[in-house]
Amino acid sequence: MEYGTIIKGVGGLYSVYYQGDVYTCKPRGKFRKDQIKPMIGDNVVLGDFAETADGYTAVIDEILERKNSLIRPAVANVDRIIFVIAAVAPMPDLLLLDKMLAAANKKNISALVVVNKADQDDKVAESLADVYKNSVTKVILTCAVEGSGVETLENVVSQGISVMAGQSGVGKSSLVNCLLKNDKMATGGLTKKLDRGRHTTRHSEMFSVGDGLVIDSPGFSLFELTDVLPTELQLYYPELSGRVSECRFMDCSHTGEPGCCVTELLEKGSFDSGRYERYKTIYKDLKEKEKNKYK
Repeated sequence: MEYGTIIKGVGGLYSVYYQGDVYTCKPRGKFRKDQIKPMIGDNVVLGDFAETADGYTAVIDEILERKNSLIRPAVANVDRIIFVIAAVAPMPDLLLLDKMLAAANKKNISALVVVNKADQDDKVAESLADVYKNSVTKVILTCAVEGSGVETLENVVSQGISVMAGQSGVGKSSLVNCLLKNDKMATGGLTKKLDRGRHTTRHSEMFSVGDGLVIDSPGFSLFELTDVLPTELQLYYPELSGRVSECRFMDCSHTGEPGCCVTELLEKGSFDSGRYERYKTIYKDLKEKEKNKYK
């Protein structure tokens, strides 16, 4: 069997990296019938190879089992997800970020936060980094315009598969350009060029950085947790996971019960107070969804 990896998908056609070349591929009709949509990062089996005047083509015969997948951004088989926020503009949506972090933790995907555009306000950037220092694997302050922090980010993405995610306008594509050293340079043989127009990403695409791969994805402003019960939410918060035994009640939800461990965590600064308030908001929303599930 011939194996390849999907690196881009636009309009029902997929660019698949196979043996040093990029093939334009259509999926078999069975995927649509079974309501299975190929994703960036999918490892696939190819068939019906051909060479045309426009390049190489093939058909996606099979999608191999995924080790993980995300709905937003729609990618598969990633080793880490890098959430990019801007220091000031666009205003960081931390509720959105916290939901996305919980979703990544549920799937056991390593999560990082990048505070880009740190030059907008260095004090604000540092305060945002402080909020998430106990929540993720690493927090990196960057400025794509000045190139600061990019080397640290490059060291992270140079191994495995990373996906950049976050709101529109936070500078994900600009950071990818910095990683590639040139906004339109060749990308390690995976794709011909990085052409973003006005740096508005309309589809996810994978690029080579060192020995790793990085996926640039479209920005979004809406995200809802799915398949998460209110009682499970604490499991996906590193600040809270495994600490329920420290609470007075074994079924403590950490939303205001007496004798809850959160009081001490907040006093010690181990759990940011704003992030805790957002935790309670998410918990309340999940409880409401659970209550209305069978109505």
